[in-house]
Amino acid sequence: MNCTEIFNYIFESFNSQNIDYVIIHSYQYLPDKFDSDIDTAINVSNIKDAIKLLDDTLAGTGWRVIQFWRHENYAADCVISNDEEFLQVDFCTHYERNGRVVIPVQELLDGKRMHKNFYVPKPQTEFTYVLVKKILKKVFSDGSKQQLTALWKAMSKEERQDTKAGLKRFIAEVNEILECVESSQYDLIDLERAHQVLKKKTSNIADNLHYKVFDLKRRFERIVHPTGLFIVLLGVDGAGKTTIAESLKERYTNAFRRIDHYHSRVRVLKDISQLKKDAVPIDASDPHGKKQKSGKLTSVVKFGYYFLDFLIGNIKITVAKIKSTLVLVERYYYDYSIDKVRYNLNLSDGFLLFFERFILKPDIIFILTGDSQKLLDRKHEITIDEIDEQKKKLKDRFDNNSKAVFIDTTEGTVDECVAKMLKECNTIMRKRRKW
Repeated sequence: MNCTEIFNYIFESFNSQNIDYVIIHSYQYLPDKFDSDIDTAINVSNIKDAIKLLDDTLAGTGWRVIQFWRHENYAADCVISNDEEFLQVDFCTHYERNGRVVIPVQELLDGKRMHKNFYVPKPQTEFTYVLVKKILKKVFSDGSKQQLTALWKAMSKEERQDTKAGLKRFIAEVNEILECVESSQYDLIDLERAHQVLKKKTSNIADNLHYKVFDLKRRFERIVHPTGLFIVLLGVDGAGKTTIAESLKERYTNAFRRIDHYHSRVRVLKDISQLKKDAVPIDASDPHGKKQKSGKLTSVVKFGYYFLDFLIGNIKITVAKIKSTLVLVERYYYDYSIDKVRYNLNLSDGFLLFFERFILKPDIIFILTGDSQKLLDRKHEITIDEIDEQKKKLKDRFDNNSKAVFIDTTEGTVDECVAKMLKECNTIMRKRRKW
């Protein structure tokens, strides 16, 4: 099943089981086009029940829930995949924001209507939801502006009165804001004031206290069980690291909140060569063409500077994983011992291995390898003897590493290689699923 087919399967299954739900907004082009996540309000007793329902519904389809994260007490973002495509289905049992139950689920569901083969809210509810959500976020996107104006203009007089009456519990100057919506003059809305009024009107001491306790538990859980993924790509020149990295990023766009892509290091600190005034860019086409070899002392100083950057990178990558980020690094620290000539480091393997224990370990390491002659034909930066030597070092170093996966990039296409990698990564995420 592709994305369209699994979407239809999920919501037609919900319909047949009489599950009470609505896709709250941005549904106009579904299921032919997926521009964003699928925001779904669902009437179940606990948000965990929604994830279990989705798990059970996907059984036998080839699709599965690979990971999810909670951002509110009554909401969770859920990523599903068949190891080729991805969809993000976000569930809420109430619409809340920072512990404030803004719109109860029953209100979101009341008056729901069938659109194509799935349910959506009545226009008044959809309008209220989008307007309130954007005021709480203090920003109107171009899409939300068009959506609100179109919804308002399409309403009957009775629907407008109903919407206006419902908005009075959230907004002080309802008429002024609705005039701006109708005329598409969103820049005239005092968002800061509307935001403060809305927060005050939806504030509740008991809910706020409950949310603070929940949020502490949620943050702790995210630290202990981060939902991001840290991938390292290793391989000799010509193995296709950058090409495959770009393809991985494209495929994983809907599976993570963001993607961070680095070469070698996080690079909070500049390269030493770039610290000089009028620094000349390094010639990357000849990585082994250093005219002057570094001595021991120079190598230690250079290594210490870059090692500090790796330690800073430990922190940045850890925080990124907690925030559901895919961190993709080409080469990484391991390349120092695989290709010392590239970095002009006159250091022993034992020295580099000792300090490696202080470097953050990736969730998975993909070793990109292949036929030496084919690799040389792709990129003539190093000799075939150097390619063979680096392949041997990679095999000796990672052959028994449980986190290392060897991929022959000269036998399969980029898509075929990426497909193998996606399957490995998805399995990791699936195994570690925790609340």
